[in-house]
Amino acid sequence: MWIPIVVIGGLVLVYIGTYYLNKKTPIPDECKDVVDEATCTACHNFTCSYKK
Repeated sequence: MWIPIVVIGGLVLVYIGTYYLNKKTPIPDECKDVVDEATCTACHNFTCSYKK
C-alpha cells in the first residue's frame, strides 16, 4: 500500500530537485557565444527566457 505512494512521491521530489538545480546552474561561456549568433525571430517557443 505504501510502496506506490513512496515511489511516486520520490519521483516528484527528484523532478522538483533537478528542475531547481537546473535553474541555478549558470550557462557555460561556450553556449553564450552560440546564443548570441542565433536569431530569436526563428523561434516560436513562448517559454524561451532569452527572447527580448
